Amino acid sequence: METGKVVVERAGGKSTATHCFSKYPLKFIIPNKVGPSQADAVWIYTIIDGGGIVSACTLSISLHKEMCMVFGDSIKFDISVGDGCTTVLTTQASTKCSEQVLE
Repeated sequence: METGKVVVERAGGKSTATHCFSKYPLKFIIPNKVGPSQADAVWIYTIIDGGGIVSACTLSISLHKEMCMVFGDSIKFDISVGDGCTTVLTTQASTKCSEQVLE
């Protein structure tokens, strides 16, 4: 089951997010302006709501037939980047820094 999808295509001569879908626990944040105005890149921040992600573990049980159960969270999303487009995929943690110099 897909948790999210983002499509980046050329629109108006620049990289633009033309489709964005996400559902719990995933969220995409795509700000209008990141960095210098001449930069042609779509920044996509992934955010996970809730208490975090549970590691997946696999449990196999053999009784009369083999059963395989997977416990944990599963997040699947698709990012489609068109020809000539630039995309930065990162997390909200990338904004946490003690000192930043912008030119």
